[in-house]
Amino acid sequence: MTGRGGAGPQLPWSRRQSGIYGGKGPRSYQRPLFYVLGALAAVALAYLLFTKACGGGGCSEEYCESSRKITPPDGFELVSKIYEHREDGATLPAGSDAQVYLPLTKATTDNRNLTFFRYVEESKAWEPVTAAVLEPQGNKVSGVFHDMPALIAILRRTGSQWTVAAYLEHNAPLHREATGKVTIVHPLDFRPQSDGTLQGELSTTKFDPGVAVYPVVYANATDRAAVPIVTGILSSPASRSAHVQQIVAKAAEKKLEGIDIAYLDLPATERTNFTLFIAELAQALHAQSKKLTLTLPPPQRAQDRIDEGAYDWAELGKAADVVQMTPYRDQGTYRKSMPDILTYLTGIVEPSKLVLTVTPYATVQAAEGIQRVPISTAMTIATKMSIGGSASQKIETNSILEIRGTNIDKTENLTGVQWDPNSATVAFTYKDNGGRTIWLENYFSVGFKLEFVSRFKLGGLAVEDGSDNIYLGNIWPAITPFVTGGQPVLLQPNPADLQPVWNAQKGQLEDTRKGVVKWTTPAEPGTYTITLTLSDGVSRFENEVAIVVQARAATPSPSPTATR
Repeated sequence: MTGRGGAGPQLPWSRRQSGIYGGKGPRSYQRPLFYVLGALAAVALAYLLFTKACGGGGCSEEYCESSRKITPPDGFELVSKIYEHREDGATLPAGSDAQVYLPLTKATTDNRNLTFFRYVEESKAWEPVTAAVLEPQGNKVSGVFHDMPALIAILRRTGSQWTVAAYLEHNAPLHREATGKVTIVHPLDFRPQSDGTLQGELSTTKFDPGVAVYPVVYANATDRAAVPIVTGILSSPASRSAHVQQIVAKAAEKKLEGIDIAYLDLPATERTNFTLFIAELAQALHAQSKKLTLTLPPPQRAQDRIDEGAYDWAELGKAADVVQMTPYRDQGTYRKSMPDILTYLTGIVEPSKLVLTVTPYATVQAAEGIQRVPISTAMTIATKMSIGGSASQKIETNSILEIRGTNIDKTENLTGVQWDPNSATVAFTYKDNGGRTIWLENYFSVGFKLEFVSRFKLGGLAVEDGSDNIYLGNIWPAITPFVTGGQPVLLQPNPADLQPVWNAQKGQLEDTRKGVVKWTTPAEPGTYTITLTLSDGVSRFENEVAIVVQARAATPSPSPTATR
């Protein structure tokens, strides 16, 4: 097997574009040229390791069977023997990874919740290292290591299973890396109508056996008529009951296991009516042995209280089987507000019913509010370039031209792409209608959000858009080790990976390291490409501009001077 160099995992992406909760798909702001490449996956070394159980004649492998007996942590079982790195074994050169194989004590076809763990002598505790991938034969597993722990083993999580939900647009395919992790799928299939009926059809997408499918009945302010329709339905006991019967009839007709209600953006005046509606719907669904899950907006942290708005979490939590909180968008206050919000909610709702939603979308904060955008759109903004001088400037051979990263120019007091410790995200600021901040959601930031799931003992997590979408970040490599190993991955990107990289097709570049370069144009006229590459610490994005360089005008000869 071959190890691959780099400081972190290569994160594959997906192929479909869509919105969520009724929103529209992404629109392109300009023509981007971005390549989905693992920024941390440059091959530095081919490193070979193979581990196997050792016979009585000694062991010459990198990892050998250990005689130590160490109890696994609560909620886990050992499915391999414990292996010890030989004292005279190889060490990984800096910046290199290795793929390690371990045999299982018993062959299996069950690939769920398998994780490589290391035993740390100082803390006397097992810690997850990386996900374990079951080989086709079922008798061994493999995993990518960034160093060589002294003691390793394969553990399987046996404790209570978290809810792992994924929202999908109607008929959208599930992300390939979500297979085996997701327990509930929420296709956005139905909308309420003013007469209480449901508009829409059930998605025909097929999922693995054991995955519960709870279609979403959704309404929100992205459709100007949707919220007034819901408030009309909730306005009287008769219309509420009629709507309940329509939902229950649809669940029975389609042989559904459950239904999710996502009536967002309701005014606070609907608090009582919405609570009564959910209580009645829960009773009717439970009478048919069907589940009710809710998707609710997060409460807001006010100066001296938590404001629930239209949603009575205590009563709704009693009625529903699962309550999923939509993403808290303001990353500037996320880490300050979320502990207070979750402390409040876990005090009034059974924590095992609460699910925290993470998102593969970036977030833009501007004077007009906060909105989500695909990471492809965010990085198109980040890689925008401007050419020095006026638009009519003639660019000549053998001249010096200044090229700016328009939205990462530190000489203009912009931050550039950087890790923001306050929000635990990669972010950048730029000038547009008073200034904006973009926070990029990815492998690194999601790990710090999943920390709240374990810290507050929540029932699990949900993904705002779990589809196969090339325009969104792939956050599943952060989710997988959390689901299988029980611990979030709390890492920061290498600062060097966030620096802009400039390339010129020809000529010389002088990088100021401030988001600006000086280009000495070639001696020959022609059209030349300048490329700006930026990374969010996981994947790289490129933008390019073609510049026409004209021949330098000949300097006129001085006029002869008349002599007498």
